[in-house]
Parts: sequence; C-alpha cells; structure tokens
Amino acid sequence: MFPTTTRSHAPRLLPAFFCLVTLSSLAQQPAPPRALPVPDDAPVPKAIPVAPPPKAQPVPDGAAAPKALPPKTKGPDDDMYDFATLAYDRGEWGMAAQSYAKYLQQYPGGRQVADALFRIGECYKNQNQLKQAGGYYEEVVNRYPSSEGAPSAAYRLGAMLFNDSKFADSAKYFAFCESKTKSTPVRVASAYHKSRAYGMLGDKTKQAAALTTVIAVKSDAQWENQFRETALLTLGSIYLGQDKRAEALPIFDELVKSSTDRAIIAEASIRAAVLYAELKKPDESIAMFEKALRMPETSEQNRGISLVGIIQALYAKGDYDGVIDYYNKNSEILPQGESRAKMLLLVGHAYRMRKSYARAVEVYLLIEQYHPDSEEAFDAGYWKLYCFYLLNDKDLGEFSTAFITRHSQKHADHEYLALARLIRADFYFNKGDYKQAALSYNDVNLEKLPEKLRPGTLFNMGWAQGEAGRHQEAVGTFTRFINENPTHELAPKAYARRGLANRDARDLPKAKADFEHVTKEFPKSDACELSWLQLGFIAMEQKDPKETITAFETLLKKFPNTTAAAQAYYGIGRGNFDQKIYDKAVPALRRSIELDSKGYLEKSSQLIILCDYARQNADNLAKTIDSYLLSKPDGQVPPNILKWLGLKLYSSDDFKRAARFLELAVTPQTPENTEPIIWNYLGMAQFHNQKYDASIQATDNFLKSNPDSAARARALLTKGRAQLGKGLFDEADQAAQDALQVVKDGKLQAELLTLEGDIYAAQGDKLAAEGQKDAAVGKWKSAAAKYAVPSQVFEDPDVTPEALYKAAQVLEKAGDAAKAKQMMDQLKQRYPKYQPKR
Repeated sequence: MFPTTTRSHAPRLLPAFFCLVTLSSLAQQPAPPRALPVPDDAPVPKAIPVAPPPKAQPVPDGAAAPKALPPKTKGPDDDMYDFATLAYDRGEWGMAAQSYAKYLQQYPGGRQVADALFRIGECYKNQNQLKQAGGYYEEVVNRYPSSEGAPSAAYRLGAMLFNDSKFADSAKYFAFCESKTKSTPVRVASAYHKSRAYGMLGDKTKQAAALTTVIAVKSDAQWENQFRETALLTLGSIYLGQDKRAEALPIFDELVKSSTDRAIIAEASIRAAVLYAELKKPDESIAMFEKALRMPETSEQNRGISLVGIIQALYAKGDYDGVIDYYNKNSEILPQGESRAKMLLLVGHAYRMRKSYARAVEVYLLIEQYHPDSEEAFDAGYWKLYCFYLLNDKDLGEFSTAFITRHSQKHADHEYLALARLIRADFYFNKGDYKQAALSYNDVNLEKLPEKLRPGTLFNMGWAQGEAGRHQEAVGTFTRFINENPTHELAPKAYARRGLANRDARDLPKAKADFEHVTKEFPKSDACELSWLQLGFIAMEQKDPKETITAFETLLKKFPNTTAAAQAYYGIGRGNFDQKIYDKAVPALRRSIELDSKGYLEKSSQLIILCDYARQNADNLAKTIDSYLLSKPDGQVPPNILKWLGLKLYSSDDFKRAARFLELAVTPQTPENTEPIIWNYLGMAQFHNQKYDASIQATDNFLKSNPDSAARARALLTKGRAQLGKGLFDEADQAAQDALQVVKDGKLQAELLTLEGDIYAAQGDKLAAEGQKDAAVGKWKSAAAKYAVPSQVFEDPDVTPEALYKAAQVLEKAGDAAKAKQMMDQLKQRYPKYQPKR
C-alpha cells in the first residue's frame, strides 16, 4: 500500500490511478502488503472543443424592391408614381424619396402605396439612414403584410435588428419573411439568419429547427444553397455541444465528403475527429485529424488541436510508443498555450505507461516549468511524484511534502492531494519508518481517496501505528477497518493485527479473543497461522502449560510447513517441562534446535539440561551439555548442575568426564568463589587422570578454603599422591606427614601410611635404577614398614589387600623372599578375589 498498496502500494498500494502495498509469512511478523498503486490507467483528457465557425453574413439584397405592375388604365397617381420611380432607377435617392412621399400625401389610398412605402425605405437605406428606413419597412410589414414588398421589408428589418443586437425582434422579422416570400433563395436566407438570431439568444432548440429547414433545401441546376454547408457545420456544432454524438457525426462526415469549401472541410474534419475520439474510435479520429493537418485552410488553433488530438487518440489506443514517436517527430511544430500543455501531459503519461519513469519525469517537469499555473501542471506534478514513487527515490518523502505544500490551498479538496499524502505515508511505510508513516497516514483524508484504496490504506495505517508503538491507536484503526470492511480479504489479518496491538498494550483477554476469532472464522487464512502462534505465546505468558501445548500442537497440525515450527516445538517442550513431563519435553526441545539452531540452541538446550538434571540421568546430561557446548563453546551451564554431574561421574569412576564437568563448574574470573567441594573432587579426578599439576592446583584451591581437619587431611592425601606422581618425593612425604599429624586412626590413616610406603618404594626404585643397591634396599624396607599397619593392623577391603600386595613387592625387591611369600600367602588367603591395579 501505492501501495501496495500496493498499497497494493500496497504498496498494499494508493493513488486514484495507483496502487505504493510491496509481502512474508504472518507467522513471522510478515511485511504488510506493500502499499502498492492501482493500475496505471490515467484518464485521457476530454476532447478539446474546437472554435466556432466564422459568422455567416446576411444575404445580399436579393430581396429586391418589387416591380410595379403597369396599370390597365393610367391616372394622375400613376404618373406621379412613375416620375418617382424614374428618379429611383437613376439612384437619385433623395429626389425619389421626396417624390414617393408626395405620392403618398396626394394619394393615400392609391394602389401603389405599399410599394411607395417600401421604396422610400430603400432610399433611406441606400443613404445609410437606417432608422428612417426601418420605419418605412415596418409600416409595410404592419399595414400591408400581404403586399409583394412585405417579405423584402421584413428581411431588411431582420438584418438591421440583428446588427443592432435585437435578436428576438430580428428572428420575428426573418420568420415573417420566410413565411411570406415566394422566393426559395430568400426563404432559405431568412431561415438561416433566423437560426443565427436564435443562436445569439441561446435558444438551441429553435436554432436547430431553423438550420434543419435550411439544410432540407438542396441546390439544383439553376440555384445553389450557399447556406447549406454552413448550416450543416453549425447544426453539427450544436449537437456536439449537446453531446448528441450520433446526430453530429453524420453531419461532419457529410461535409468532409461533399463540401467544396476547403475551409469548411478543414473545420468539419476537426470536429469529426473530436467525435471519433470521444466515441473511442481512435483510428478514425487520427485519420480526420491528419486530414485537417494536411489542409492549409486549417487554422493555427485547429492545427494545435489536431496535434493534440492525434496524440490523444494514439494514447486512447494504448499505442504509447506511437504517442512518443509522434511527439518526437513533431517537437518543432508543437502547439502553444493550453494545447501544448495537454499534449505534453499525454506524452508524459505514455512514457509512464511504458515504464520509462525517468523520461516521464522529464516531460512532467517541462509542463511545470513552462505552464506553471495550468491545471496540467498540477496533474503533471502529481504524476511526477507517482513516478518518483515507482523509482523508489530516496527523497520521495520530501518531494511529497513539497507537492502538498505547493497545492494545498488551491486544490485543498482534490483527490491528488489525498493521494500525495498516501504516497508519502506508503514511502515511509515501505522504508520501515513506521513512526513517520503513522504520522503521515494521519494526514490522509480517506474520504478523498478512491474507494478501492481506502481499505488498504486503513489497514496499513493500523499496521504502522502498531509497529510505531501506538498500540491503542492501532486497535482503534483496525476496529474501524473491521467495522467498515467485514468481508474484505484483509479482514482476518486485521483481526490478527488488532490482536497483536492488544497484546502489546497488555490487554491479553482482548488479544486472545481476536486470535480465537480468526481461528474459528478464518481457519484457512495466513492469519490463522499467526493466531495459533500468538495464542501459544499468550498461554505461555499466562503460565497455562496445557493451553500452550494445545495451541502450538494445533499450529503444527494445521500448518505443517509453518515457518514458526521451531517456536512451536519450543513452546510444546516448555509446556511439558513446566508440567514435569520430561520425556515429552526433551524431544520437542531437541526438534526446535534442529529447525532453528540459531534461535533456539540456547534456551532449548538449557531446558533439556534441566530435564536431564531433574531425571538424575548423568549420562544423558553429560551428552546434552557436550552437544550444547560443542555448538556454543562460550555457552553457560548452571554450576550446581555441573557440580552434580561431576560428582556423579566421579562416583562412577568416570574420572575423565568428571574432571571435564567439574572444571566447567569452576568460576574462571574468581576461582575463590568456586565451591570448595568442586576443587576437592576436581583434584581427586585429575589425580586419577594422571594430570598431576592440575590435581595439585585444584587441591591447593580447596585447601585455601580452610576445610575441617578431616577434609584437609584427605586433600593432603590427594596432593601427596599427585606429587608422588610427579616424582616430588620430599613434597609428597611432607604432605603425608602433615596429614598424619591430625589423623591417628581409621581408613584415612591407613591410606596416608600406604602413601608413605609408596613414596619410599618409588625412592628405592629410583636408587636402584641409579645403581645404589644398598640405599635402595633401605628404602624398600622402610616402605614395607609403612605397609605393615594397613596390611596387618587395619582391616579394609580396599586398603588392606593393596597394602599386602605392595608389601610383598618391596620385600621381594629387598631380598626377603620368605617374608614376601608370607605376605602373598596372606593376600591369597584373606582376599582371594583381589586383582592388583595396573
């Protein structure tokens, strides 16, 4: 939403002729429908009206003065009339007028009165004394309506009144002439000029009727109806103005085909072209416009109209390449003024429809630069902004604001202003700048947007508000969307998004209600997947493990390919862990790690560790920790668990692994904070692992904890053994002696004496190896003395047989075979199953 849209512009989405609404899985907080723009279908401007034809002139004086009929018998009045007529025929207008006037005075009832009156009017007309002439014409019409001169007088009155802008009276006299005259040319001329008078009065109905009368009379061999073509052109124009295309087009077509007046052909071609364009017949329209362009009689204004018309027709055909090509070929003879702006707008649209957005911007800029105050500049400004939107220009937000600021006063309520605000909002939305997007959506007047863009805009507005942390506003916006668009395809997502907003606002009951509504009413929607996921989250927050498991298991069942599978398995594992159902918890937790090691290695492993610890399964616990630390070497395991595991493994004589986990339990930066028992057992385990330095170090750390005397003696035993292992005989003997000062009996004393025996035995072996046989014998005998107490006085199933065996060995080395045999016999008798340690 664009928009959309889309929005779709929707990106979404967006503007009236858009889409903005570029979208991913709802289960993982997908991107909203991009607010995309609606399809690029900018409307073709209305056909440009052509200029009216030149005004027709009144007919020549074809309505001549009537000829006086010679009387059968002449009288004095006839002689006077004839005398006046002689002056009239010679063009002596003043004398003729005086003579006719004298006739009227002397013979007011004479048979030539009507003619005399008419001729006096003619005399004054010829002297340009129209007012006086009109009086006499009017007298003829009013007093002698049936006279031969009455039609001519009425015609002249009609012409004079027309020129004096008294169109109603003019039409009346032309109508009188039309009805009384016996001359076809005069009748046609009267009807034509009557139509002109009605036209000036704005009475198109009577004008059309009069023109129809003129058109009905066709020329013949003796006479040409010079008004017919002009009447056709005018009548067609009337129909054109009344949007009677079906009546107008045949008239213009006839004129184009039959007229001999090239100026009329040019004019008719223009008008026919406009009509064909409006009837969506672009090919015919183009042919007529091109015909007009080829004629030199076509006016400059109409040439401009033709150029624009051709481009308009090509655009209407969807021939955008043709529009661009025609524009480029005629760029040097383009029309000026308004027509040029209209044409450039179409060219810009053509580039835009060809997705040449940068070129479209160039043309739109020309309109803004050279026609800044035109409506086309406003249109161009909007479509330029739209192209920047499609070009994903980084400065689109600023461009939108500039357009809005420039036109907000003059075009405050225009749809383009609402669409520009929508473009700005979608721009920030698609950038992920939801804070700015939310502010921008608030400026959009939804009522001014095309109806099909409103739902997407409202939806994206709520989305932006939610992401911007304006959760209550988001709840309100999605509520409005749901109320106004209950069956819209985005309705399930609107419920889900409102649920998210409610959850973020900590209104868990309302959030849960929204998600449950989606699962019940829209079970197959993407939003349903998100809703089951969120229901699982809410159940976890509410510490309801059973509902947690139900929600996540349902999610996996209904959406087996969900991208939230790892989260679902974790939730199932956590739910079972909380219920202490560890056998079900562990497989689910392991599955979450398999699906998303990066996201769930840490928290799932920690829970598995706790499960194995709770089940006291040392072997599984050790494997779990090893696996975890292999994947995450810097991972942390609770020290109490490591301590338990180390001690458990030590008690199973698994000294190597015991030492590993006890070492992990040590606090590295502050070893003094490590529990003493860990140091103690670590020292013993490392001794068994023959890692004597590590054993000594661990034991020393234990001794620093000031243990009780028994524990201290035991630690000294371990330290002494490790020192012996390193060949540090004196240090080992000192450790044994220190321990024996506080230990006077029991097994520990026996072990310490055995340690001393081991020290002397090792010293003897070293001396013997050095060739000091006598010294070696002395040490071996001392060792046998130390073994005496553990072997003869103390009875222990572990210490005693070992002491007997070791005593026999050193006695044998010292050369006392009999005593050595005695010791071995005791060992076999008392401990027949004993096997010496290798």
